[in-house]
Amino acid sequence: MERPGEKKTMSDHIRAPEQQAGPFGSPSFPSAVGRPAGPGSPSVGRPAGPGSPSVALLTLHAVRDYGSVLQTLATQVLLESAGARCTVLDFRRENAGDDALHRLAGSRHGRGPLMRRAYGLVHEREARRRALVFQDFLARRINLTRRHYDSYESLRGTADQYDSFCVGSDQVWNIARNLDNRPFYLSFLPPGVHRFSFASSPGTPTLPALEEERAVRALSAFDALSVREPSARDYLAGLGLDVQQHVDPTLAIPPAYWRGLASDAVLNHEYLLVHQLNRNPLLTQAVSRLAARTGLPVVRIGHWPTARMPLARRIVLPTVEDFLALIRDASLVVTDSFHGVALSHVFATQFIAAPPPQYGGCLASVLGLLGTRSRLIRSAKQTDVLPLRFGPLLFDRRRLGDERLRAGQYLRSCLAPLRAPRPEAS
Repeated sequence: MERPGEKKTMSDHIRAPEQQAGPFGSPSFPSAVGRPAGPGSPSVGRPAGPGSPSVALLTLHAVRDYGSVLQTLATQVLLESAGARCTVLDFRRENAGDDALHRLAGSRHGRGPLMRRAYGLVHEREARRRALVFQDFLARRINLTRRHYDSYESLRGTADQYDSFCVGSDQVWNIARNLDNRPFYLSFLPPGVHRFSFASSPGTPTLPALEEERAVRALSAFDALSVREPSARDYLAGLGLDVQQHVDPTLAIPPAYWRGLASDAVLNHEYLLVHQLNRNPLLTQAVSRLAARTGLPVVRIGHWPTARMPLARRIVLPTVEDFLALIRDASLVVTDSFHGVALSHVFATQFIAAPPPQYGGCLASVLGLLGTRSRLIRSAKQTDVLPLRFGPLLFDRRRLGDERLRAGQYLRSCLAPLRAPRPEAS
């Protein structure tokens, strides 16, 4: 981030205050500032009236990751702003949120069952600590069911408790991760129960042949279908399904909401922020080069206390609100996370996206939509010549504003035909 003819100086890295949401913000969205937290409180959405339809949301809320809980909150807020009474089904398979073994993928330690078990035991305490950060956020911000559902069969009794069921967003149809997509196809519902998806994603360009057959059969019963990526829309449309595409819910909410949710400044100096979810040599090499080029100190959000990066200061498991503040206040974000990229747009923070070995298509999709594809690198050497701008991130704000309007219109259209709501069950 050097200006021509100047040495590395940090004062110019400070970003100007983010511009207001302007005409794209909606007064129907609640402010997250100064409101009580907790299930059912106004802090998580505009309270719907007693005549509003009840919607059960099935999503990946229990994955221990910042993006997962934030997209859950965003989807809940969007549904409530569209006029629904939203409840998130607390569906969690045993160990579904503990990704110690997923983190082991590709490691030499993961080549046998005994090593996998030993590794899992060593990280059990870390996993519990990790869980507390996200469970606390869910307890304060999400309208979760009192009952925990731990299997596909356990969901069958929910059909008569809600007026409609929504699945999304995020990679709810990623069969490689879920192993069983039936819950997220809402296959536990009997015929005739209203159902729709919102910004759902399979995570991959196509599904395996057998899973593709299951998906077409199950999704044909949906009253409305929405996916996150244009490629997923084209793929499912090619299978004969009527499907729309919408942005991730974290992008569909105006920035003012996220600014109100974020905490005060975590650090009082400029920094290069690293948000890394995957084993990603490209990202590690890019950070090293960018730190040398800019002179910015490196701050890494640590998901595991044992994970380290040379010369980086670690902030291990910050609260979700602090996580938002760290992205908001960074001079530059380097990430392989879809939601790290999305929130960089929300806060107009300069960023570099280093795609992971798998599921990188999701990153390319959102960057193409918002006109920031130049921020995607395929080689660490690109960081030596990539233009690094000053001030707020430049992207297609008008397009994002249009997408926010489309998302709200879609959700309102999904709720419009619903019958009079039944009494809610806990």
